[in-house]
Amino acid sequence: MSENTPVIAIVGRPNVGKSALFNAILQRRISIVHEQSGVTRDRVAALGSFNDHSFLLVDTGGLGIQNGQKKNVDLFDGMIREQVEEVIADAELLIWVVNCQDGITPQDQEVGAFLHKTGKKVIVCANKADNTNVAENVAMQFTALGYEDILPTSCTHTSGIKNLMIAVVKQIPKVGLAEKEEVEPLKIAVIGKPNVGKSSFVNRISGLDRMMVSDIAGTTRDAVDLSVTLKKDDESLLITLIDTAGMRRKKQIDTVVEFFSSNRTEQAIRKSDLVLFIMDAENPCTTQERHIGRLVVDAHKACIILANKWDLVSPTGKKPQDLESEIYRDMPFLRHVPVHTISALNGYNFKGIFDILQHVRKQMQIMIPTGILNQFIQDVLMRNPPTSKGTKRFKIYYGTMKFNPPPKFVLFVNNKKLCPANYLQFLENQLRDAFFPTAGLPILLELRERTRMKDAAPARQTAAGVQRKRQSLSTGNKRRSNRSKGYTK
Repeated sequence: MSENTPVIAIVGRPNVGKSALFNAILQRRISIVHEQSGVTRDRVAALGSFNDHSFLLVDTGGLGIQNGQKKNVDLFDGMIREQVEEVIADAELLIWVVNCQDGITPQDQEVGAFLHKTGKKVIVCANKADNTNVAENVAMQFTALGYEDILPTSCTHTSGIKNLMIAVVKQIPKVGLAEKEEVEPLKIAVIGKPNVGKSSFVNRISGLDRMMVSDIAGTTRDAVDLSVTLKKDDESLLITLIDTAGMRRKKQIDTVVEFFSSNRTEQAIRKSDLVLFIMDAENPCTTQERHIGRLVVDAHKACIILANKWDLVSPTGKKPQDLESEIYRDMPFLRHVPVHTISALNGYNFKGIFDILQHVRKQMQIMIPTGILNQFIQDVLMRNPPTSKGTKRFKIYYGTMKFNPPPKFVLFVNNKKLCPANYLQFLENQLRDAFFPTAGLPILLELRERTRMKDAAPARQTAAGVQRKRQSLSTGNKRRSNRSKGYTK
């Protein structure tokens, strides 16, 4: 986005429909919406546009602190309040969401007192105005809040959103959509089981206290995107970090919110370019981590394993090589993934992460010329030919690279049923070691049988016949021309 892009923050007490409004304005399901109070914790931001106005829309957690109830405040309320204060400080405009069905509550009065002190422009969004009678009376109902712009909406029925946005864009500067970056950011999903330090890692690498961190498993719920520019010497790397909720075993998911959080994490894996798999170095390769590793492999994503909390393991005398051997032994399907030990608490080994990410980025841009690829394949076949099945042997005529990432190769063969499974794995490993070393990239191989002409489609047989006829005519014409010149056979 442009540096001048205005920030619009959605604020209010818990369970008034802030996340539903966020999704309705952007017309995408980004924030988790549920009737349970306090679902949103970390702030969620996304670019939006309306009537040629672009803006950054931010969904925040509910402000739930009241003067008479501070002894019973949830642990996260203080963290949420700090995050909301940071957002408001940068915001051009605030959309204050209230609930028509509840009227003005003591919590709304508390939020109102807080917002008046900020001096920011505020539009009151009276949500859950699900019928005409309620919508007509919202101005009278919420006049006591002290703001002139009070507009009814119903996110359930998607009514009133257009009128709200017309009022919003009148109060923000017009900034066109930013030009597309020449270099696309590297989308990185940060995944792992609960309480392994994913949010601590994101905060450390970004240099911001952007994500809430606590000892309670499941603190993060939404999949939160954060753009970061990493720099080292004269090099820079633009990345988008996607901090995700910890993935628990399915039988342990006991709430709808946890189900949606897990769903968002799987979506983040699918839309990412690279996965940073955070493990607890003290207790790696649990059953759940093996399940998460399988998800990454099935999604065909590049992966780097970051063994966090190394500051607790190193005093025991354990070496990084020992941990790597343990991970490869218990999770053999991730043997191609490099392992890097870190400590998000004190920043140990974080400098090496830039080199790893830069290396992976460069490997994702490699396209192997067909000539070099086929020469390599023939060398491999000569050194380690496949075993024969009876009197028949598996043959590779030629291959070509289709795309990257992930690197996909198409090999044209005589009969793909003759290829042993272990030999196919051997070919993948050989290609990875030769062209994509230590990048954690999966290798996709497609075996395609060369079609015999008698089994080809009628259109192809006709085209082949026309080609043969042209070749015959060309050969005949050349022969007659040579004879007229006095050439003999």
